[in-house]
Amino acid sequence: MNNIPFDPYDFFGYLASGLLVVVGMNLTLGFPRVFGQDLKLIDSAVLLLGIYVVGQVIATPAKALLEDGVVEKLLGQPSINLLRMKKPWVRALLFPGFYKQLPEHIREKIIARAARDQAPGSGEPLFLHVRYHPDILNNEKLIAKLDGFLNKYGFARNLAFASLTLGAAMLIRTHFAPNPELKKYAFTALVAGVLLFYRYLKFIRQYSFELFNHYAGGA
Repeated sequence: MNNIPFDPYDFFGYLASGLLVVVGMNLTLGFPRVFGQDLKLIDSAVLLLGIYVVGQVIATPAKALLEDGVVEKLLGQPSINLLRMKKPWVRALLFPGFYKQLPEHIREKIIARAARDQAPGSGEPLFLHVRYHPDILNNEKLIAKLDGFLNKYGFARNLAFASLTLGAAMLIRTHFAPNPELKKYAFTALVAGVLLFYRYLKFIRQYSFELFNHYAGGA
């Protein structure tokens, strides 16, 4: 495994979404040609590099739109939602798992410990305090678990963005050049993008959930 030139996030976060974009470009624009081609070693290496670069490029707008935009500006960060006293009922109806709060006794422990640490009592400042607390940094088992959630939510976020973007692009293409088969691909990509976005919300919430539970357990 140590000989593989990509770490888990390279695969989950970049290569998968980059491959989807390249395949989508082949379907909508006709290039680069990746289906039915007898690629030589150099060709395969160039294609793999291109997929990786595309995945890297996709990660930037994916984070800007889905994480910094939709989650932070519209839905609220998990560090806020986990400690809410009341749920925003409309958003909680659409995203019930994302707005599931920590049990009340856990919330009380977190608030009490943060007060003793003279730390902020809520929001992103509290999250940063918890994330870089020595109890967290020195727990290798917990850090490994958090890294797993990071890989999973990076994969889901980037692939959700790629799927939604390509689904929209294919629909636009079918509007100008009707193609029933491409329209099926478009709707499939859009549905997959929405489902992947829900998976992204699950894993980004679980990241904070594990942090806060561990922090409360040390109170």
